[in-house]
Amino acid sequence: MKQALRQKQKLSLNITENLSNQIKLLSLSGFEISSKLNELIDDYFEEEDKKIAYFKDEYRIDLYKNILIEERGFIGSFSENEDTDIQENLFRQLEIAPLDPIQNLVGEFLIDSVEKNGRLDPELEFQDIKNIIKEDFNSDISDNDIEEVLNIIQNFDPPGCAFRNINESLDIQIENLDISFSEKESLRENLISLLEKKVKPENLSEILLKNLNKLSLNPAGSFGEISKNYIRPDVMAFQEENNWHVALNDDFMSKELLEQIREKVKSSKKNDTNDSKSFLKGLERRQQTLLVVSEFIVEAQRNFLNGQSGKRAISNKEIAEKLNISTSTISRIVRNKYIQLPDKVIPLKDLLERRINKHKEGMDVTSQELKYLLEELILNEDKSNPFSDENLKAALQHNFKVLLSRRTITKYRLDLDIPSSKDRRITI
Repeated sequence: MKQALRQKQKLSLNITENLSNQIKLLSLSGFEISSKLNELIDDYFEEEDKKIAYFKDEYRIDLYKNILIEERGFIGSFSENEDTDIQENLFRQLEIAPLDPIQNLVGEFLIDSVEKNGRLDPELEFQDIKNIIKEDFNSDISDNDIEEVLNIIQNFDPPGCAFRNINESLDIQIENLDISFSEKESLRENLISLLEKKVKPENLSEILLKNLNKLSLNPAGSFGEISKNYIRPDVMAFQEENNWHVALNDDFMSKELLEQIREKVKSSKKNDTNDSKSFLKGLERRQQTLLVVSEFIVEAQRNFLNGQSGKRAISNKEIAEKLNISTSTISRIVRNKYIQLPDKVIPLKDLLERRINKHKEGMDVTSQELKYLLEELILNEDKSNPFSDENLKAALQHNFKVLLSRRTITKYRLDLDIPSSKDRRITI
């Protein structure tokens, strides 16, 4: 046997560790992203300003949700109430509260600063309230005076609104529960243990689970449009007449916060800042890609979202070609992401619909559309000479410009529990 030495050229791509990590970022869920961001803040910041405190509390809420909702789902649901919002509800209670005129004005200012999710505006300054009281009543009040009124409002129904951080809200809710002092203390201790992952929900007693079920991570949840919204969506879609607009749901990790973290990492004297810089760069890319892809998907499904048609057939490959982005990037960016529509939160990938015809020839058709067309053809066929699957294939091509194999026709006919042409034939 004759031996020979052969050379063969092979093209390969060596992906650096940083690039690999940035690619992995694309498929991470919003909670996984905020977890990594929280780790960065813990590593590089010794003190918290308002932006960091706001981010960390929103992260804490998501952490509670993952522990208490996704694992066991026992944080209570709420009844719908679209007729009022949380501010209006609090104002009604303020009107009958036994407060003097100065306290009442303080209360109005505080309630006016309550956001739709029940949180007190993190940008609110007590000094602004003091200035208004000085102008209207020529009186000076202290921070303690404002705290006193705030505490009254926080104990309105539902308790825990006007909170500055989720722990404050939960503590007030616990205090308002009709349980014993020892049960309240046990509930507080176990909440901390859950958060620190020292105990699992399934190991808690039934009494503790029952009391946990009375708490809410969204105390304003029974009011207005955010009812039952337990999942933090990655993107939000808004409708204006027949047009749709998409925005990232990233207020809690604003550009200002990310720039602040970036500068802190850049100026750090630590030796291992490369991974942190790579993460921040990858996060920026992830957010930009997520927005562009979401805008394309929503626009593509505009008629479906407007209730004018079924979902349009759209694939990762089509999106990739239109946006000049790799198909693998599209696949990763739609994974584990949620979109907030006006009436519900759904996985972003639910707006994608696979088309049955693999080749580009002919009209695109989805599985639902194909089933509808098959039912229509068979419903109107000559019962004494029904369509065979080969006839159905020809009719789809002739009538609807849909090109499919006979095997595909057979598969979907069987999915519809429609018998063969032989069994459908009616002899007259």
